[in-house]
Amino acid sequence: MSRLRYLLLLVPALGLGELVAHVYFSRRAPRVEEWRSLAEPVRRLKRPEDLLVVAPAWAEPVARHALGDGPFPLDQVARADASSFARALEISAVGARAGETRGWRVVSEEQHERFTLRVLANPAPVPPKYRFLEHATPESLDVAIVAGQREIPCVYTERAPVTAGGLHGHATFPRERYRCPGGEASFVGVTVIDDQKYEPRRCLWAHPPETGVLRLRFRGVPLGARLRAWAGLSYFLFRDGVGLPVTIEFFAEGKSLGVHQHRDEWGFRGFSFETPSVAGKTLDVDVIVRAKNAANRDFCFVAETL
Repeated sequence: MSRLRYLLLLVPALGLGELVAHVYFSRRAPRVEEWRSLAEPVRRLKRPEDLLVVAPAWAEPVARHALGDGPFPLDQVARADASSFARALEISAVGARAGETRGWRVVSEEQHERFTLRVLANPAPVPPKYRFLEHATPESLDVAIVAGQREIPCVYTERAPVTAGGLHGHATFPRERYRCPGGEASFVGVTVIDDQKYEPRRCLWAHPPETGVLRLRFRGVPLGARLRAWAGLSYFLFRDGVGLPVTIEFFAEGKSLGVHQHRDEWGFRGFSFETPSVAGKTLDVDVIVRAKNAANRDFCFVAETL
């Protein structure tokens, strides 16, 4: 009888063990080989203009390693936010959902082994009229340091040496940039910095000068009722807020559209200005960047008109 009792107790123990194993393996992060199996459905479901999001967020580097850079263009991976995208494809692992697209409408949903692929529609996309970041070339932009009545042009080049500071170092200094007097970091060009969550943010590097102001003049900008922007410095390097604030101001028709003063400890932070007086016009826009002490003011911004 005692042996039979032990055998009867073994049955629920085995059931409990099976349940624990099921929970463990269902929540265990998929292996790289499993991610690679998504290559075909991702190609089929994702349009070129769609945003590809991965949930949980910590799994995105694994997805990028497995699927390659094709589905993850840099301008999307290092986006300021997702509001301008009309559609997104979400790869969900272990039942997770992406926070920034959680409220979007589910257009379709497919199950692939331990993944769920959802095509999502943004209920209220905000497409910009003009992205300043996309016009950082001589066809649209002139850059100069202005000190009183004196202007020193910053010269554009496509052959600057690409450098990166590595661990604890500066962001990547790009090949295409406007070189300004003041050293290697004194330039205007597109790069990527880290935000307060240590996520990448693609932005226009605009280091203020020691004397005077940095002026970026964008020609023929279509303006709307609002201008929105984001600004920051590498959060890893400047999170303690050791530097003085950087000021950025936008002008059109000789009048200020809005001014923002950025503090290091804010990380990558958004702001906006209402611009009804210039809505519907196409004008030159001056972006002025300045700081009382420009040392190590590795300022970077994104701006667009709506």
